[in-house]
Amino acid sequence: MMSQHIPVCVMPHAGGWHQASWRRPNTKGNDIWNFDMWRDLARTAERGKLDAIFMADNQSLWPVPEHLRHHTAKVGVWDALILTTAMATATEKIGLVATAHTEFHQPYELARQLACIDHLSNGRAGWNIVTSAGPQDTKNFSDAGQISTELRYEKAAEFVDVVKKLWDSWEDDAYILDQEAGIFFDPAKLHPTNFAGKHYYVEGPFNVMRPPQGYPVLAQAGSSGPGRQLAATTGEILFSPLGGAVGKAYRDDVLRIAAEAGREPGDVKVLSQITPVIGRTDEEAQEKWDWLQEHLHPEISRGVLEAALGIDLSPYPLDEPLPDLGATDRIQGYRDAVLSYTVDGRKPTLRELLTGFKGPGTVVGSPATIADYMEAEVENGAGDGFVLCLQGCPEELEDFVDLVVPELQRRGRFRAEYEADTLRGHLGFARPSNQFPAAARV
Repeated sequence: MMSQHIPVCVMPHAGGWHQASWRRPNTKGNDIWNFDMWRDLARTAERGKLDAIFMADNQSLWPVPEHLRHHTAKVGVWDALILTTAMATATEKIGLVATAHTEFHQPYELARQLACIDHLSNGRAGWNIVTSAGPQDTKNFSDAGQISTELRYEKAAEFVDVVKKLWDSWEDDAYILDQEAGIFFDPAKLHPTNFAGKHYYVEGPFNVMRPPQGYPVLAQAGSSGPGRQLAATTGEILFSPLGGAVGKAYRDDVLRIAAEAGREPGDVKVLSQITPVIGRTDEEAQEKWDWLQEHLHPEISRGVLEAALGIDLSPYPLDEPLPDLGATDRIQGYRDAVLSYTVDGRKPTLRELLTGFKGPGTVVGSPATIADYMEAEVENGAGDGFVLCLQGCPEELEDFVDLVVPELQRRGRFRAEYEADTLRGHLGFARPSNQFPAAARV
């Protein structure tokens, strides 16, 4: 039943999530620039009846310390809008969520691209609203530095308002196509934009018909104070790297903010991160994890943590816990995931953090172990579903589809067939009404 279905979106990374996954014998994930690999991955996800493919994106190299880059596969990132467009032509049902940064687009341009993807895919598009992934991104756009978190999210909220107004320019039945009378559309059903805000001025009107879904599904992953506000008031699927009690606290908080903004509980779904290592048995999965860890460059763990935390760890003693680190311009959710890691209920030493932290949502085990974890997280309120990050790409997706999905289906927690044709339909979201009601026509 749809009410028991656990939503799952897959977020594939070139070379895999784990920094050593590209070194595995016979992996197909190193063929980063061959679209055949991405097309086949999309079709595998659709075969597994997953809700959506979520394409992350950055405007710079992955934040791995420069002296370690040549040891990783984190050097290639497809443009998410282009890749999801191509995937739309290779699939029929699965949703397609593209990351696009409000700092590096203009509202009219991005609204047009996303509306076209929604038309091309017959209503399967989504937009992951990101301000900026980090300060290095801005340096590739003739900008001296990243603006404050508060200002970035203030601009992003206005950006979304402009985009929605553009999508609503045309009413759904505006095209009447009266050939005999020579009238292509009803001019009363085309609404001017005339947006004049603090940060954007857009005259319009829009030159793309209203998207099939009304709006592509809106995703957000803000974890800072301003980020949570944008996520809870604008986002429909909220991505969180947090699990357990910390994840529940995040979900409770964003649902509270959403309710205070007048949104209904069904308007928002929180998807927490899961990065499984899957074996037919727990022992086989552990062997896979051990192999990955043994083939990880010794400095990579430190470098990854430094990138996540936004600090140099070299001054800190290995056998003492990290002190309070204060604020940072890094992605807050991943930083929180690192800082919430515990060992036997206590704060770990730096050495324990370097050797023991597996990353957000990492679960090593059999299909039953993975399914147990997923059910427990949903039942405990840490999330409504999951963003599946692949330790290795695309092999871990194949394992998830062929091993974990049947286990979830056996438990009645995953669909056997798609019950809808649009991404909104998969997730149970209503189609938004046009903000220009018929009664307001002039």
